[in-house]
Amino acid sequence: MALAGSACPGPVSFPHVRAQSSPSGTSTSDVALSAAPKVDMHRRPSSASLPASSLDASHIAALAAAVRLGGCALAVAKARGRYPRPKRCMRIIATATGDADENDDSSEGDSEMSLVDMLIKKSRNTSELGICTRDWHPDLFEYSPDGYELAVEAGVDFVDVLANGPALKLLANAPLIDKQPRYNVRVVPKPTLGLGLILNKRLVEHFTVLGPLQQTMNRLGVGYVESLTIHCSQGRLNFPFWVYDAVAQAYQRGLCMRIGVSCRSATAKDVEKAQQELQRRGVALSCVFIELSLLDRQALPLVQACRDLGLQVYASEPLGPDELASGRYSSSNPTGGEISVPRFTLAQLMPLRPLHDALGDVARKARARCEKPEIDTTHVALQWVISKGASPLCDVTTDSNARAAVGCSGWALTPEEMEKLDLAADEVSKSRRKW
Repeated sequence: MALAGSACPGPVSFPHVRAQSSPSGTSTSDVALSAAPKVDMHRRPSSASLPASSLDASHIAALAAAVRLGGCALAVAKARGRYPRPKRCMRIIATATGDADENDDSSEGDSEMSLVDMLIKKSRNTSELGICTRDWHPDLFEYSPDGYELAVEAGVDFVDVLANGPALKLLANAPLIDKQPRYNVRVVPKPTLGLGLILNKRLVEHFTVLGPLQQTMNRLGVGYVESLTIHCSQGRLNFPFWVYDAVAQAYQRGLCMRIGVSCRSATAKDVEKAQQELQRRGVALSCVFIELSLLDRQALPLVQACRDLGLQVYASEPLGPDELASGRYSSSNPTGGEISVPRFTLAQLMPLRPLHDALGDVARKARARCEKPEIDTTHVALQWVISKGASPLCDVTTDSNARAAVGCSGWALTPEEMEKLDLAADEVSKSRRKW
């Protein structure tokens, strides 16, 4: 591939390259563009093969042409053997032209640190709602639930799905929606029965992680997924080294945009270890999946630890087991407003009465304060999870849950309301032990 002047119609402007006019009236940069040497873009020389001080006018002009085509970073990367930041591209040209500033190193370091701090702060404050498909099964649903379409069209488009799970059939047969869902695929690495150290490395990586991921992507009809999450269903968050190798391969091949981990009993040390293992392979850990609700608050210290590490936290079962933390089913309303046989007995609902009463009071105050008549106890339960720094993954098999997930935007709980819910949850945890 030749970066020549003929590939760039019109003048090329580059702020770090000073164009000097020749006696014939033609600028030096235009002459250099036409005389730019051909660059072999398939060769990867070492990082020391082309120092910045050795760049002549032809190299500068080639880089300027690449900027015109929007490929400055790619051109420098292929020439230097790695992928630098755009600012480093500017420094290379400035050094070759004599425009380099003595304070560039310090300014670049300051900008890099400020960028890292900005990204970490943004990730700590990021909260979005998603869709959980754990309870979807073809035996229960002929098609995808109606709440799924309602939530995705309203912007709740992050869908958590288990690799090769039963929900894939429903998602594959779901009607076409204008907005494409963003999938998170949870892969439970297959056990190798002690043969992971003996068998071929590529075979092990494909068998444990890459194979299930690609099969799930084919069934969903997508070329890549938003997140790839390695899930540990039992025990501690601990994976063999070939699992991390496979995850890094999936990220480097463009099969996923982010990497996450999932384990019910994970600790802050386990997450830090997983983060270090991925960093050693040149990739970063982006998110952690836990279980958090008003009836299950054991993961609250882990949420804070993940926020300190700049990781986004997703909460499964934000409405509690069997949605008992939603306030929809209470001792005064055991059917949840439906004309049917009660799902729960009074012995199950009476210990939860303090929490359900607090949810009702907070919902009434929030409706009056935010002037949103649609706010109910389910909205409040989801907002409590958001207030703790986690992104709820809501089951939208019912329209009421889908409307609650959609209606959580534009308002938040006050500190007094959060404290009231925390006190009620403390009282429930004590009474449940007695019952």
